[in-house]
Amino acid sequence: MKIAVINFSGNTGKSMLSKNMLVPLLAGAKRISIEDLNDPGGHSDAMITASMFPSLAAEINAFEEDKHVVLDIGASSAKEMVGHFTRLATTRSDIDVWLVPVTPLSKQCADTINTIQKLIDIGVEPHRIVVVPNNITDLSQFELDFKRLGMAAAEMGFRLCDHGVPASKIYDMTRSADESLFDIAADDTDYREKLRRKGERASATDIGRRIVVRDMARDACIHLRSVFDAAVMGQPSTQVERVG
Repeated sequence: MKIAVINFSGNTGKSMLSKNMLVPLLAGAKRISIEDLNDPGGHSDAMITASMFPSLAAEINAFEEDKHVVLDIGASSAKEMVGHFTRLATTRSDIDVWLVPVTPLSKQCADTINTIQKLIDIGVEPHRIVVVPNNITDLSQFELDFKRLGMAAAEMGFRLCDHGVPASKIYDMTRSADESLFDIAADDTDYREKLRRKGERASATDIGRRIVVRDMARDACIHLRSVFDAAVMGQPSTQVERVG
């Protein structure tokens, strides 16, 4: 599967979702970060400028169908990348999902509609485009916050994911870590046993922090998996109430 994560607007969660949702849940996926003015965070298999993409496209075109690649496109490179996809019709048509993250901010919603219109204009099939609401602080306001996008989806034919990613401090807390939240959540270390041991180099405060980070990661992963199932796999999702 080939997924392009894109939005003309910055700070929508493109790199966060690439790192913490798409790469962990697509077995063996390669993440290509394309010129982001912000630190994309986490591990990338390659970091390139948008001008280098035509050379990389040759490699992407040769990918076997059972291999996965995630193109994490920075907002600063999004319009240039649309230009490349305009000319690279085969590469464009090989993208299975165009994932467009957005937060409730009105400007980002407007930029999202503009991004989608440009993708449709260059020949991307609307049903391949899915908008993922991110940084949701109040699920009771979900429909109101994204009402404009819901109306646009009905008119333009793209998908608006019916499940959003709740806001959580865990994303900032782990931004610079190479590990994804799924890696952190899978840690089965008995930290309470560590606290009981004498001579442990880690302080009690550090161990306590690790427990908090793991618990928060596990909670976030519940939502990320639900969004992945709905947005990428096309499975109906059930809203999960935000914890904390």
